[in-house]
Amino acid sequence: MQESGLKLKATDDDDLEVFSTVLQDARMPMSEVTFLKEEKRFAALFHRYCYEQMQDMVTGHDLMQVECALVFDDVSNASAWDLGGLGGGGMAELMTIVSDSTTEDSVSITLVFHGGGHIKVDAARVEGRLADIGEAQPADRRPRHAPTFDI
Repeated sequence: MQESGLKLKATDDDDLEVFSTVLQDARMPMSEVTFLKEEKRFAALFHRYCYEQMQDMVTGHDLMQVECALVFDDVSNASAWDLGGLGGGGMAELMTIVSDSTTEDSVSITLVFHGGGHIKVDAARVEGRLADIGEAQPADRRPRHAPTFDI
């Protein structure tokens, strides 16, 4: 069982790379994504794999998962494309997070999903948080890209 959840903060591209690694292959329910325009906030819920708790890296039999909230603040716009039909049961699987400074005063952060879907978040700067919610539970499925698990 997980005693304390993961809590991370992002303020630059290096931090976003950590977010991307932590959320690799995490499933996002399409119904749990929102852009609160007046609050300038983007938020999404993920079911992430707890690779940091795994003891058996070869088989992944002890793999756990936990709900995890991703939040970006100071967001001016959020848009999605090609998300329809990604994943089953209204779920999309995250592949990576990339960022691009569009001007000196803005950045675009893109969530890239398996199958080609994207969510683009435009913000004044990188200001993100990633936090586990609740306790980890045994994973109900294996991640899509876990080559050592297929031995």
